Amino acid sequence: MVVLKTKKTKPIIYLLRENIMADLNEVIPTIDLKGVPDEKLNQQIREASERWGCFKVINHGVSSSLLSEMKKTVTDLHERPHEVKIRNTDVILASGYKPRSELNPLYESFGLFDVASPQAINTFCDKLEASAEQRFVCFSLLII
Repeated sequence: MVVLKTKKTKPIIYLLRENIMADLNEVIPTIDLKGVPDEKLNQQIREASERWGCFKVINHGVSSSLLSEMKKTVTDLHERPHEVKIRNTDVILASGYKPRSELNPLYESFGLFDVASPQAINTFCDKLEASAEQRFVCFSLLII
């Protein structure tokens, strides 16, 4: 999944499969986490990942308000000036900030190598000058 952002509009999401726009007649797989045995869940995730590279998850227990705040935080962090974003350096090879490029003009990403580490999240937030509210959202990932 690639999120194309412009300064004047909300992100536009394109689904890519084998570098070709996905057939819109197909449906993105939905994985229900409620009451599914681990073996079946693993199979569904593997199949969706292999075929689509993404999937929708339902009954995950994350509130819609937190999901909304997470999306807003990600958007806000991507709107930071380039000189701030490049502070998100590699912890391991290819894990830091990746700007758009001529080769891949629709892709921009941040790297947070260890989302389970409060220290890593704090360092990430420090480098990107995250506000107190944005830090709260980032740390909310630890308790999900």
